[in-house]
Amino acid sequence: MNILESNIPRYFLPQDREDFRLFLESPSGVYNVLEDHEGTIIGCGGIATRHQGEDGILTWGMIHAMRHRQGWGRRLTLARLAQLCALSSVKRITLHTSQESVGFYERLGFRTLAFTVDGYGAGLHRHDMQLIIDEPFCQQVSALLV
Repeated sequence: MNILESNIPRYFLPQDREDFRLFLESPSGVYNVLEDHEGTIIGCGGIATRHQGEDGILTWGMIHAMRHRQGWGRRLTLARLAQLCALSSVKRITLHTSQESVGFYERLGFRTLAFTVDGYGAGLHRHDMQLIIDEPFCQQVSALLV
């Protein structure tokens, strides 16, 4: 919850607290925790699947605000993409995010399929994004994690 709190109001809204708390009580799929070199928890994010396993989903990904722009978010996201690549049924990965992090995901190859003004609340717009994956993409992700 501390990580979420550090990202309010830029990336999340106060009303997200309850949704995240409920998710943590019963997460769907796999939920990862990221520690720095000293063992301090600095990030978290999960994966799940739907539609007979063909759609991979990135869930509740975040890095503590004091650790932004240090490569941790990229590392965590690549690890989650690798987890989804390991599931042979996954053909595409979807997520939804705000305008605050859409560029981050675009640099990883995601494209916006839908956009909703104030989709999360006043001033926080929603981008529904997707990435089609194949074997060359998954090999590239694996190579970046080394």
